[in-house]
Amino acid sequence: MEMLLYVVRIACLVTLLIGYLPVRTLAGLPRKLPANRPNIVFILTDDQDLLLGTINYMPHLAANVASQGVTFSQFSAPTSLCTPSRAVLLTGRYAHNNGIVQNVPPIGGFEKMVACGFENTTVATALQDAGYSTALVGKYVNGYPLADDPTYIAPGWSEWYVPTRDAYGYYDYQLNENGVLVDYAHTRNDYLTDVLAAKAMGFITRTVTLSPTTPFFAMISMYAPHEPAVPAPRHYSWFPNEQAPRTPNFNEEDMSDKPVNMHSMPLLTPGEIESIDALYRKRLRSLQSVDEMIAQLTQTLDQLGVLDNTYIVFASDNGFVQGQHRFISGKGSPYEENFRVPLMIRGPGVTPGVVRDELAAMIDLAPTFAEIAATNLPIPSDGRSLLPLLEGEEPSPPWRQAQLMEHWSVPAEQWTATGATAAPLGPNQSQTTNLCANTTTPKWKGIRTANYKFIEQYSVVRDELYDLTSDPYELQSLVDAMKPEFLSQLTPWIEAYYACSGAACDVAGAMQPPTMQLRCYDPDGNGRVDIVDVQALTARWNLTAADPGYHPRYDPSGDGLISSLDFTLVARGWEQPCPG
Repeated sequence: MEMLLYVVRIACLVTLLIGYLPVRTLAGLPRKLPANRPNIVFILTDDQDLLLGTINYMPHLAANVASQGVTFSQFSAPTSLCTPSRAVLLTGRYAHNNGIVQNVPPIGGFEKMVACGFENTTVATALQDAGYSTALVGKYVNGYPLADDPTYIAPGWSEWYVPTRDAYGYYDYQLNENGVLVDYAHTRNDYLTDVLAAKAMGFITRTVTLSPTTPFFAMISMYAPHEPAVPAPRHYSWFPNEQAPRTPNFNEEDMSDKPVNMHSMPLLTPGEIESIDALYRKRLRSLQSVDEMIAQLTQTLDQLGVLDNTYIVFASDNGFVQGQHRFISGKGSPYEENFRVPLMIRGPGVTPGVVRDELAAMIDLAPTFAEIAATNLPIPSDGRSLLPLLEGEEPSPPWRQAQLMEHWSVPAEQWTATGATAAPLGPNQSQTTNLCANTTTPKWKGIRTANYKFIEQYSVVRDELYDLTSDPYELQSLVDAMKPEFLSQLTPWIEAYYACSGAACDVAGAMQPPTMQLRCYDPDGNGRVDIVDVQALTARWNLTAADPGYHPRYDPSGDGLISSLDFTLVARGWEQPCPG
């Protein structure tokens, strides 16, 4: 493993050096594309889940994108939070490599992006330099704009229609429209999603009509279904009886395997469950205007004669939980509902109606857009182009075997000073003195393969490991059930991934995941796991370390309580030899 780490670090160094060479000297020439370069429309929703079914209520998305292209069933957001995830998709670099790891300074947010020159190295600047007309319509990042520059437009965008305040309420907001501040009121015509849809259609129509040989890139960044998820008036009464899915991990009964900070989380109350259902209905309703926009978009592209030469990409910045593991709602956890997000792509040469299960991620979008445009990113991406997968080819080298996960906490001083969701502090305040310094230690980081997930916690003393094949809802962490030799391989494996940058991440991605190795528990010591062992545990059910009759051999989890976790650990070796 030390040799592997050395190889990855050398590859990272090479990638870093390559990043300072002129763009056209980069290894790996773009794929051969038609002379008439394709257009790209990227639709991004905010906080939309993949695993709780909201995409199933978007028939236009299904008819116009999913059925006409490729759906990525294992697509993920390595950092499940708004600004970091958007920074990842704009650069194709992991959050720890691009330096934007939170929504607020000093470790993230718009203020850090501006101060550190982040915006000069995005896919937007690459496509604009390659001759594309580019437009950002909708949400940019948290903290935009700075109070002293409300008409700011980020580099790389030919047209800019971005809210400057109050957009989450969908009414009574203000847009920066190409440097002009325009106020919107509270009429039906001011509903934010519809206004953004009109701006996007206007940009596309104007570009095709006035400059038909110019390819375009439109990023349509909607606020739905982010809370408070205000629907358009025409959708107020839709889905009156829908409930948030009662997945097996909804209001999880036993949290003893989770990190200690989750042990004290109470079971959800009936009132909290009712509020979860109410929000779920609002999320569904708010997405209907997005779905209608997708129908309008494909019709507009078709009428303009450019649909067949346009890639339409649909994704969300991060996932969302609603009641899973007792979380009322939110993002930022390492669990599947937060980590996995939708991705559907249609376009020229894309095989329709296909589902791919490769471990694709947000880091792959920027290099995909760059390859479509026959150009290169300013700084090499940590991800890979999805074009071979879209066209039904086998990728070379083989696709990654695992995906990195990472998350940072809001700095303690930011909680104290302004609260976690407040706007960034001003540029003269002490918090931003070291704005461009290296990021802090993440709250947790982990690795996910097709079969399991390992989460290395830094804020609490309790790592987690889930067998996603047998336990897709992550109900039982098996970290205590694993052989020490397997666990000892995981941390350096994560660190090798964490050390990569650019093309070196392909080296890390090609690493074969360590095979899970379960320890064998045989409480009665007869060399075989059988009914006698189960009976021994049953007789000592709920005994603690302080109770008579307790013995560590009946407590394989080692947590001082003989519980269902211990039965699970024993049962996994059922009727298997257990020598030694």
